[in-house]
Amino acid sequence: MKNAMLKPALLALLMSPAGLMAQKAGLPKQITVKGSVKFATPEGQPRKIWLSRDNGTGKPTVVDSVELGSDLTYSFRINQDHPGIYKLNVMHWEHISFWSDANVTVASRGYDTAKMKIKIPHFYFVEGSSDNNFINQMDLNNTNAYLRSVDEYNQEYYAKEHKTKTGDSAWANYWNGRRRYNDRNEDADQREALLMKVYKDRPVLIYALRSAGSPHDTTQYASTLKQLDHLIKLYPWLTEAKNLKTTIINNRAQMMKLQPGQPAPSISYPDHLGKIQGLEKYKGKYLLVDFWASWCGPCRQAIPHVKALSEQYKAKGLEVVSISIDTDKGKWQKAMEEEKMPWEQLLSDDKDKTMALYQFSGIPTLYLIDREGKIVTRFTGYSPEAEKEIKSVIEKGLGGQPAAEKKVMRAMSM
Repeated sequence: MKNAMLKPALLALLMSPAGLMAQKAGLPKQITVKGSVKFATPEGQPRKIWLSRDNGTGKPTVVDSVELGSDLTYSFRINQDHPGIYKLNVMHWEHISFWSDANVTVASRGYDTAKMKIKIPHFYFVEGSSDNNFINQMDLNNTNAYLRSVDEYNQEYYAKEHKTKTGDSAWANYWNGRRRYNDRNEDADQREALLMKVYKDRPVLIYALRSAGSPHDTTQYASTLKQLDHLIKLYPWLTEAKNLKTTIINNRAQMMKLQPGQPAPSISYPDHLGKIQGLEKYKGKYLLVDFWASWCGPCRQAIPHVKALSEQYKAKGLEVVSISIDTDKGKWQKAMEEEKMPWEQLLSDDKDKTMALYQFSGIPTLYLIDREGKIVTRFTGYSPEAEKEIKSVIEKGLGGQPAAEKKVMRAMSM
């Protein structure tokens, strides 16, 4: 009975500010990160691994880097004031996140040895603490949701193609009429909501709170700020939560400036010849602005469809501008040569600034701008639905009615 009487008091102590600071004091100040890869990049290509820390501002800080060893292993030693979210960039091929409250170990594939190389998300289990398993589960959920969206998009597309070419509608009818227990996005959202409920009092929850701020979902926005305030109260030392709250508020304010009917933000970037070009010269025409990168598989897959759209509607006043967020100019130029896009190509001179200005974290992201230079709508990813709406706006000659962002498929996140 005496021990039972002590438990509530002990719990109260642990959850008090003094108790929470004691928890912080008990956390490791130094941890070791051990990693291995199955395949190294070919000779002459980077064999480096970068370690960055997410500080809640939307721009992670690179804290260390090492060369891959001859035995295909690498390691880091992290000195820290308190645990947080870290990310491994493995030879520019893999991005693996973890929570730094204990030593971690991860084994990954490394270099993509396939003949056709397309960078898509992969899930790798990081051995670490129980809090780190929150990130493991979140990443698995997001990876599976992305791969499922690509698969369903391809199934729907080719079913329609088959019907058009052969007249056989069996595939398309099955695809459109099949029983769905949950929409793919709804399924992923339900799993995420459950994880967040289980970990609602843990500091690692900030990993799941970084994408809020959409002006179309006031409920999510308010809920996220409430959850961040809760974490800040529980963990006064968690500076990332405070930074994230400020970042989300600022991002939402910027998103409000990107609503249909608002003027598109003014930008100027160098073209393939190095000459600075802006978007103002396209006033009087419809403009499709495509944010992409050479390494983005969905971006490259969308290009033939954008070409067909451009050819069909150029005479009606549609122009296209592609803005790359590549950080390697050579790879950008190589991709342009391969894709042979007949419209203006610009290269962002500050990827993070561009993404913040136009508020996107996944590519391709496309903005449709009307003849007056005002935003009609935007699409994250490219699909027949997006194409249909673009055609409808141009054919009707409308500036577009206010509408929510179209998330037609999960694009590659940054």
